[in-house]
Amino acid sequence: MTSPRFLKTTIVFCLIFSLFHGGSSNTIRAATNGNVTLQPGVKGHIDEILWKHKGNKMVEWDRADPIEYLTFKGRTKLDIKTGDVTIVKLTKDDNGDYEAELLIGTDLKIIKHTVEVIDPVEGPKVTCQISNTTMATLHCEAVGELLSYNWSGLGLQAQMKSQTGPQITKEKDQNLVYTCMVNNPVSNSSVAYHSNECFASDAGSLPLIICVVCAAVIVVAAAVTGFCYHYYKKSTGQNDAGNEKGFKNKRRMEKKPLLCLKDKASIQLS
Repeated sequence: MTSPRFLKTTIVFCLIFSLFHGGSSNTIRAATNGNVTLQPGVKGHIDEILWKHKGNKMVEWDRADPIEYLTFKGRTKLDIKTGDVTIVKLTKDDNGDYEAELLIGTDLKIIKHTVEVIDPVEGPKVTCQISNTTMATLHCEAVGELLSYNWSGLGLQAQMKSQTGPQITKEKDQNLVYTCMVNNPVSNSSVAYHSNECFASDAGSLPLIICVVCAAVIVVAAAVTGFCYHYYKKSTGQNDAGNEKGFKNKRRMEKKPLLCLKDKASIQLS
């Protein structure tokens, strides 16, 4: 049985520990480009408020309009009644420790928080990995941080909490719908997949292959035809040139005797 003395000692130790650390502290996770609200959770009329980030002033209020500092200008909303502060358009630079100093009468309250900014879940996608002609395995993938996966669908015997999903068969699992849910501490997203799409895409690959082969044959045939036509045209052009040259030489030879006869006739006339 615990003695009263031990209980008193424990209570005193807890009080000293709490005073030494200046108040409570907890970690809050928030999404990139999102908002986060830090709450001191104090009671009483607040006279002054000062929020710090990593030891630097973030926003303060002293019975006038709140003043923002550094990268927090235009990004904070301070509730002067509760001391709550909301930070908008979060970035990775907003990670780290936050500290609030609140003056309530003559009592100074110090509250600490830690903020972790992480990327939300984006674009989950299910792919079908076919192992043979009749069996395949579903696989889920998404973009983000600290991701966890969960599958649901008709016929699943137990919860599946991994990127690798159920195995499906072509004969038994037609027209079934499986859903992949992706979560992280700040968001979640899901995508549904119809099992018949898996083997339909596989069956559709044969016509695609045939089309590609036919296209390749047509291209090769066109290239060969063009080459043959070019070669034929070139050969025909050379023969015509040779014939034309021979015809000119023949005409030259035929003209030569005519000149000789003309010279003889002129001599006889003289």
